[in-house]
Amino acid sequence: MNKIHRKSAISQTSDLILAAHKQGEDLLWGRYERQLPLCAFTDNGLSCRKCFHGPCRINPFGDEPSLGVCGADRDQIVMENLFQATLAGVLETARFGSLLNGRGSVQEFPPLESDLPSKAQKKLSAAGIVPVRKEQLLEVQNSYFSHKGYLSKTLMDLTRLGLIHYRWLKEISALLDKLPYGPPLFAAEGANILLVGYPPLDLLPSLHQQAGQLGRGKKINILVQGEAGLSYLPAIADYGTLELALAMNLDALITTPQASWPALEVLAPKFGIPVILLEGAKPVDEIASQAINLALRHRLRGSYITASRFGPPDSYQGKQKSVLANPGRVKEAYQAGRIQGVVVILGEANVKQTFFERTLILMENCLNKRFLVLAGGQLAAQAAPLNEELKKRLAGRLSSLAVEEEIEGLSSLNYFGSFYEIPKVVAFLKNLTQEEGLARIPVAVAFPEFFRAGVWATAVTFLSMGFAVQIGIPLPFWGSPALTEILLKEWPKISGGTFLAAPSLPSPQEQAQELIAFIEAQKEKRRNEASDP
Repeated sequence: MNKIHRKSAISQTSDLILAAHKQGEDLLWGRYERQLPLCAFTDNGLSCRKCFHGPCRINPFGDEPSLGVCGADRDQIVMENLFQATLAGVLETARFGSLLNGRGSVQEFPPLESDLPSKAQKKLSAAGIVPVRKEQLLEVQNSYFSHKGYLSKTLMDLTRLGLIHYRWLKEISALLDKLPYGPPLFAAEGANILLVGYPPLDLLPSLHQQAGQLGRGKKINILVQGEAGLSYLPAIADYGTLELALAMNLDALITTPQASWPALEVLAPKFGIPVILLEGAKPVDEIASQAINLALRHRLRGSYITASRFGPPDSYQGKQKSVLANPGRVKEAYQAGRIQGVVVILGEANVKQTFFERTLILMENCLNKRFLVLAGGQLAAQAAPLNEELKKRLAGRLSSLAVEEEIEGLSSLNYFGSFYEIPKVVAFLKNLTQEEGLARIPVAVAFPEFFRAGVWATAVTFLSMGFAVQIGIPLPFWGSPALTEILLKEWPKISGGTFLAAPSLPSPQEQAQELIAFIEAQKEKRRNEASDP
């Protein structure tokens, strides 16, 4: 893994990577390097595996092949890849909703019009996109290649998918709020068990029960991925990948059939960490007992390959409640000039970029401009190392924000939980943007780094609800100039959303300046509107 010289912007990861290297493992960076050079056709959305005639590819320079076997051209193939990626992200979220519901939810979505900002609601109603229904997942036009005349309407289906995704997020959020669990607890001296994927709900009480019976007073921590959405369990600070967590004081790993990172069950035994595979035929009490016993034995041996230890999860839950539940205080701060806008930052580390570098540069620039920043998803689980790095870059200014919080009751940098907290974020942003004239706070949502289709579907959700969205990774959808124009120009007409992205990805600093310029332009526009008789 020598080609990627700077793997992470967080300094603590260096020891973990070196320790893994001594074990003979080069982790995801090494596997990525062995994939290089990446296929340029796939990288631009110009390859298609839709059927068994293929795979087909389209020459991006106008030469042959210009059509797939079925006759689809570059616009149709790129559009279909975009649509399928969005649909996959929506289904990823819907499957978790079905798991939470046991047999799955058959009830129709309640109306979402009241959740939409007023301008987006008017535009979406005029376009005939709302109301949305669950069954529309099967009704969207791009179930196969659409005819050329439909390309201009592709965004209608994407917008509809984005709104369906939001309804699933809200349904899951409500289900999680109803679960009979308290806030996450963490004991520094406890054995650590990591749950990967989405476990059946009856496993969790069984784990707690078995921990009490088998632990003999010893503490057991049940940890989950930062984006997993289980707000009653501590999110693991894995510095961007669960593979790094294997080099810390992890004592057992439980993987479910929905686990999204196959490397873990192969790597964990090489690091001496026991793995428990969740199988449908095995009773949950047996799984829980096995996991607790293995974790306690591993903890007793203390055979960890580094001295790095998991710390207690950052108290972002309390900050979330204090900020998201108090839009009035944010409005007061904006009117008083203490903040100049609001930026929501969501995402997860991507191996194609230095982990969290683009995120940190965006945070740094936004804080320097006195924007209120809310970070969530996997970023919330990394709050402690991100804050530590920001303190270095801001030369102590982040420390002064803690004093500011005590005095004014508002911090410039706040963390909320998983992606399933997004309905609360949307309600917060809607409250900020429903004012007229100069009182309307400019907001933007940024995805500086990510890799899962579910995160892309979340970006589509914000665009579909009329928000400005910036993307910080090279999307595999730029192989069609026609579709590029549709994505960049048509979303404001359909929902009022603005798509801040480009085929040529700007540098992190340039992209931060783009977001700042967008918010400042919104403020200038409102000043001009207020002064215009």
